[in-house]
Amino acid sequence: MKKVFFRYVASLFWGPFAFGLGVFLALIMFGTAFDKLAVFSRNDAGAGLFLSYIALHSPYFAARVIPMATLMAALFALGDLMSRGEWKAGLAGGYRPAQMLAPLLACSLGAAALHLAVQELLVPPAYMKAQELYYEDLRGSRDWRRLVQRDVSFSVGGGVFLSARVFDGGAGRMEKVSADFYRDRELIGEIAAESAVWDPGRLRWVFNGASVTEYLPSGPAVSSRAEHLSEISLPPGSMVIDKLVPEGISMRGLLLRVKRLRFIGAPAAEEMTVFWGKLAAPLANPVMALLGAAVVLLLGSHGKLFNLGIAIGSGFLLWAAMMFGQSAGQVEMVGPLTAAFGPLLVFLALGIWGLRRARAI
Repeated sequence: MKKVFFRYVASLFWGPFAFGLGVFLALIMFGTAFDKLAVFSRNDAGAGLFLSYIALHSPYFAARVIPMATLMAALFALGDLMSRGEWKAGLAGGYRPAQMLAPLLACSLGAAALHLAVQELLVPPAYMKAQELYYEDLRGSRDWRRLVQRDVSFSVGGGVFLSARVFDGGAGRMEKVSADFYRDRELIGEIAAESAVWDPGRLRWVFNGASVTEYLPSGPAVSSRAEHLSEISLPPGSMVIDKLVPEGISMRGLLLRVKRLRFIGAPAAEEMTVFWGKLAAPLANPVMALLGAAVVLLLGSHGKLFNLGIAIGSGFLLWAAMMFGQSAGQVEMVGPLTAAFGPLLVFLALGIWGLRRARAI
């Protein structure tokens, strides 16, 4: 009997969920299309480029509105149970409120799994392709990811520190470059060169127009070389830290990026904030389901338009709170964990408070 009831409540959830996801996705994509239409028109972009740009944003927008669809589904499902008298019948039949809410919570966890899959598998490649269309094909900007950096200094491991006037990570080239070699905190050698290029065949950096200094017990030995094959084997892709595009990178990619940042001695607070934010985002689904249940049990069922309004308002409020928390974490106003999970905990507390007031838990 419990399995039948579980399946019945679940069947009330997924229909409104799919409907809400479609409606919210259509609304936000229409708004984006309207907002970007003038930009594409001014640049004489074809309809194909414009439609591709909008379509490539659909996974990103879907990930954003899935919690809103979960909230609406919980409101509709529980509202239907109450309006038909099935909620009271279940209570009279010996079910506890928590047992009757369990199917909705389980469905919200399924929505969270869908959210995670879309966020990690579909959003990053599609979003980055959309950015390429916008910046490269439309705006003509080839370095929108900031692969060309000026006046940089960083560690490449093994006691070697590099400085360059210009570092082009995309081309694998440095200009006005110097390398300092240390052993046991003592300087043992230096290279100063007009340029350095990455040799993918030999997996080494080649310095051109180089002055090589070795600090020997007998004194420094200096030599000039037109080309010097160094022992530096760290590829340019592991040296350059391009512009962080939070929507265009997965959690695995963020962890690899943090590892690279720490290797070269750079701060990683922004990356860790984004990582925890991505981990927290799918958890918004069970939180919104609990909040929706609390709203229905406290206020009763007031019709589908009321539920739709509650879903839109609460969803955008949570979205704004999470974006504010992420921004605060990126500038280190708060810690990464607080920035990511703080808004969720506030909404979770509201949901639990509402359920307790309704005597559902």
